[in-house]
Amino acid sequence: MPDNYLILDSHGQPVARCTADVRPQQEIWTLTVDPRDMEKVLVHEYIQLVGASAQVPPAEGKILKSRGNRLQIQKLRSIGSEIRQNLRMPVRFDSYLYPVTGRWQGRREITSLDLSCGGIAFFCKGYLVTDELVEVVVPVTTEPLILRARVLRQLPTGEDLPLYAAAFVDLTPGEEAMVREAVFSLQIGSAD
Repeated sequence: MPDNYLILDSHGQPVARCTADVRPQQEIWTLTVDPRDMEKVLVHEYIQLVGASAQVPPAEGKILKSRGNRLQIQKLRSIGSEIRQNLRMPVRFDSYLYPVTGRWQGRREITSLDLSCGGIAFFCKGYLVTDELVEVVVPVTTEPLILRARVLRQLPTGEDLPLYAAAFVDLTPGEEAMVREAVFSLQIGSAD
């Protein structure tokens, strides 16, 4: 049964979406690309293919030929699974943080800037400390999640509110799958 994939350019930027029935041992893949996206794909000689499922590792391939909305790709090499974790999707949502190790109490309002399987960047009404642990409510998954995150750093911004980068910690396999699915769905939607 075909699975959904993202086609990324050689810089890791999403270009299009496709479906394919890919097995890790296959050397030639046949992709069915949304016809609206074919021109964006065909300007590239090499692409990266990343599926939502962790069963097939991400891979780099060379476009061999195209016909209609179908592409034949020759697999060149597998790419580390961290590419799936680092797919970062700009997405804005309002939510809340709760302290785990911070010296503050209650909750703080945040507005997200982007989300990846590995973490989140957000604007926060209040000062946070590097390495502080927080719980963040992520409402863009199929069911809202409360995830633990470590504040990595404050990022430069022209906004009035401080911008922070945080990495998710101690995700369960189910939580990780839900975040990956949400990021992947958002990435596919942005390719439209």
